[in-house]
Amino acid sequence: MKIRSYIFDIALIIFTSLHNLLYFLFVPFFLLVDFSFKIFGKDTNFTKLIADKWAKFWAIILMLLLRTICGISYEVRGKENIPKNKAVIIASKHQSMWETIIMHILINCPVYIYKKELLKIPFYGWYLRFMSGAVADREGGAKALKSIVRCTKEYVKNKQSIVIFPQGTRTKIDAKIEDYPYKSGLLGLYNFLKIPVVPVALNSGLYWTQNYKKPGKIIIEFLPIIEANLEKDEFVNLLRGAIEKKSDELIKYD
Repeated sequence: MKIRSYIFDIALIIFTSLHNLLYFLFVPFFLLVDFSFKIFGKDTNFTKLIADKWAKFWAIILMLLLRTICGISYEVRGKENIPKNKAVIIASKHQSMWETIIMHILINCPVYIYKKELLKIPFYGWYLRFMSGAVADREGGAKALKSIVRCTKEYVKNKQSIVIFPQGTRTKIDAKIEDYPYKSGLLGLYNFLKIPVVPVALNSGLYWTQNYKKPGKIIIEFLPIIEANLEKDEFVNLLRGAIEKKSDELIKYD
């Protein structure tokens, strides 16, 4: 089983590098297109749009490789809870790298909130700079939150949904919530953006850990929407309760 995991990890690195390199080869052309339209007063964001669509292709291929090499498939539940033609905040449980990949397939041009350390990763980090996204500086405090809100507001106007992992890091399936509390960043976005939140539960940690990958079916479930403008305590309790309860149920599914 570990051999298959190693093979997939190698395939992931090679394919990601080649995928990003191919995009960079065409970046000058994409930028030229954007510049040409700006001359006529139109902001196309063609460079970013292609990066988002190219990332979806990357995710589709990785899901195929994951299934072929490691025997890991997936099931999506509750997708009807994601509003169409309307931006929301997708607040997901985070147990593995899997959910950072699958959102490119399930959400149209998702806007990830990611830590700035990822920008330092060769190829992958460079590619992130072109995609839709907002950088989270864990040590930036209120200033960092204002920067994220300012950035995400533009995406919301474009009807792009924001993807965030409320606990701020990956957690093991048996981790206690006291050790990985829900961060205040999501609450700040919720208060300032004033858009609904879709909680997401999953069980990816059963099959994809830092040390191995084992065959099985990952289930991801989009839960009923939490409307905007709720009081702080009510919102946090609803969100945390929904995600934790359903994730525990999905873990027992195995």
